[in-house]
Amino acid sequence: MALKRISLALLLTSLLSTAAASEGQRTILVLDASGSMWAQIHGVSKMDIARDVVGKVLGKWKPEDDLGLVVYGHREKGSCTDIETIFPPRPLDVGAYMSPIKSLVPKGKTPMTQAVRQAAEALKYTEQKGTVILVSDGVETCEADPCAVARELEKNGIGFTVHTVGFGLDDKSAVDQLKCIAEETGGIAVLADNAEELETAMTQTVEAKVEEPPPPPPAPAPEPTITHDLTGHVVMADGVELPKPFDSVVWVFSQTVNGAEGEYISTEYGNDLKTDITKSGDLMATVSSDFTKVIVPFKHDDGKLTDVPVNLNAGVMKFQGMMDESTNLPKDGPSWVFSKADGTYYATGYGGAPTHMFNAGDYVAKVTMGSASVDVAFSVAPGQIKEMVVLLGAGSARVTGTYSPGGETLPDGTAFEIRKPAGIDGKMEWITTQYGSGKVFEVPAGDYVLIANLDLATAQLPVKVVAGKETTAAINLNAGYISVSSPAAARIEILSGEKALDGKRTWLTTDYGATSNKAANAGTYHVIAYSSEDAVIAEKDVVVEAGKRVEVSLP
Repeated sequence: MALKRISLALLLTSLLSTAAASEGQRTILVLDASGSMWAQIHGVSKMDIARDVVGKVLGKWKPEDDLGLVVYGHREKGSCTDIETIFPPRPLDVGAYMSPIKSLVPKGKTPMTQAVRQAAEALKYTEQKGTVILVSDGVETCEADPCAVARELEKNGIGFTVHTVGFGLDDKSAVDQLKCIAEETGGIAVLADNAEELETAMTQTVEAKVEEPPPPPPAPAPEPTITHDLTGHVVMADGVELPKPFDSVVWVFSQTVNGAEGEYISTEYGNDLKTDITKSGDLMATVSSDFTKVIVPFKHDDGKLTDVPVNLNAGVMKFQGMMDESTNLPKDGPSWVFSKADGTYYATGYGGAPTHMFNAGDYVAKVTMGSASVDVAFSVAPGQIKEMVVLLGAGSARVTGTYSPGGETLPDGTAFEIRKPAGIDGKMEWITTQYGSGKVFEVPAGDYVLIANLDLATAQLPVKVVAGKETTAAINLNAGYISVSSPAAARIEILSGEKALDGKRTWLTTDYGATSNKAANAGTYHVIAYSSEDAVIAEKDVVVEAGKRVEVSLP
């Protein structure tokens, strides 16, 4: 079946009129509201054109026929489940039908195959006759097989038909998918051109419409002749085709100057490429998919067919990150930095179990989650798909802190540090810091010291982290607050309560102004208020109790 190109208005009017030709016909319109519907045709977005066309078609709808509406891609970005049956087949209320269409905001992906299935189920396709009209401007992006699903619906349905409309479409893969859906269900597949043809085609169709028998679909314009002077096909390795989802290939064409990359020509997409290259001479194609890239030089004579076969010489690695031998890494958080064997950065992946395609060679993966990391070497062979388990050997510590046992939780400004226990030199190696009670530290399994710091108060707690487990570390700061007020003071100092052997106190902190409010460990302190002339206004010993606030007024 040839895929014809006519205007969207002409097509929708014909399809909807044909679908409703017999009394009691049940039809569902499946409308694409994916992000690509923002694209413009002569300065008007595809979405606005579709809205206008649907509104005009509905004005000629027969009251005895039922019409439903399914929309996809209008609520979430990146979601393959963003499909909504707004209306099941029912008598048409034009105002109610158009209301949600007018508010559509294109956002997401193109799960058109599942949308057709959902529309078929709303039509009760295994029990009654029904027709789906699918309007789409892009290729299926949710890894479904449109042909297989259409074949299944046709086999199980009773008089089930899908007509497909490719709107503003020039992607061969998308065109082939729409054509296959229609062919498998006995429908027709057409391409719609532009906004200018919409009005004329709509008017012609409406004026030509008669009651019995219904007019045949208008003769479509001849399919335009499309010429291609360059073809290309990409394989993963000799004799090995690209597996999904790595068959989404990017081709960047440029001229070459003395073997080096020169002026950019164009960017194309697809595993099986057919395109036109307007430049002649020595050219190159930079071909990439996922983490792979190859440069293919070739000669081209504009207007003469050139074939560019591409071998990525690549393999696929399926990684599974593990906290320990039995606990998977979480989906969110881990990062995978891949380098070549010589240390050159290659790519970065994310998640607990990433799958990527690499050019054949030797690599090192640095897997990191929180403060835990591990380096693992691996090799990629052409055409092979390998699985690899990476053991991070990490656990976590969920840290909470209070001023006193069972007392008030420490505030967000509290610094919690994880350090290694002191070595021979007496120093504790710093690992990481987070602020606020309730944080989770992800670190390699082992023994650590948790240190909490808030103003003048500090406390330590030994913590043992077990691989694949979460340890709870509750630290008691054993602290209260010193609140000092001295209206005439220019600065307030807090010193240790006890004097050293030389008779001097240890300075702890200074606040400039008439007030000071500091957390401090339980114990005795000495506070001094100074005037702007640096004279002592007053001083006093203060006793701090854990979980309590002591207020001091200095005249």
